[in-house]
Amino acid sequence: MMNTSLLQKSGLATLQVAQILAGLEPGDRIPTVTELSEQCEMARGNIQIALNNLKQNHVIRLESHGQNGTIATEIDYVAMAQYCSNTGLTCVMPMPYGLRYEGLASGLYEELNQKGVTGAIAFMRGSGYRLNCVEEGRFHLCVMSQLAFEHYAQEGKDIQRIAAFGPQSYVEQHRVFVRPDFKGDWQNCKVGVDASSVDQEMLTRFCFADKPVQYVPIIYSQLVPFLHSGVIDAGVWSADMLPEGLSYYPMPRLDEQEKDTVAVLACRKSDNITAQLVRKILSVERVDHIQQLVMRKQIIPRY
Repeated sequence: MMNTSLLQKSGLATLQVAQILAGLEPGDRIPTVTELSEQCEMARGNIQIALNNLKQNHVIRLESHGQNGTIATEIDYVAMAQYCSNTGLTCVMPMPYGLRYEGLASGLYEELNQKGVTGAIAFMRGSGYRLNCVEEGRFHLCVMSQLAFEHYAQEGKDIQRIAAFGPQSYVEQHRVFVRPDFKGDWQNCKVGVDASSVDQEMLTRFCFADKPVQYVPIIYSQLVPFLHSGVIDAGVWSADMLPEGLSYYPMPRLDEQEKDTVAVLACRKSDNITAQLVRKILSVERVDHIQQLVMRKQIIPRY
């Protein structure tokens, strides 16, 4: 529940100032009161109250250095999140259709539920849909591949990377699956493409760039039944799932494919409180370890 004192105008200023200061590291110069007033579009008096609130609640320690400005000597990011009622975190990730995603979900759940922070995991197909939910404020965090993250960052999306996990933390690899009676003739071959999945679409277009194929819009989950029914002739699919009755070809060696195996945890670029809080409490090594234990069936998935 929102701290009731933050519902006042000076409290809203405190929230905005906290978001700005959360993007700093100890030893950085903080913006002046005038600069903060302009950034927050708040009166200078409210900004000064906001700074006093954060200092009195031991969220931040400041030192004046005269003409060199004011330095943030200490920043307690967990205390900042607690003061701003930002410790109930929600994370959305791909559907847990295999042990790899179940392991990743288990690792994230374990790491996001500690030190006074609570975390909940939700699932949704399509990196584009997950990013939209984070941009709209429905979730704090989302999981996608390194390939997808770089694509969205280059598009100028409001997104920042909090953590990147180990190789093959997202998928083992991708392969080109073909219908059961496919004979290797790519002329006018119908290839399934899911525009909501940056990974699947980019890898598909890279893979078939030099082949005379036709692209057919599909939903990722339709790929296997569409191959069996002949609606499409080929499509890129995760090697974690090996559907019966389908043959496959290896993907060409692409830098993009390597990036596609790495899972990335991201949040809004403007949400510095969430980013710094998660960086302080989450261990990438611990998440990777729990994922491996789940994949080896040494522990039961828990998320």
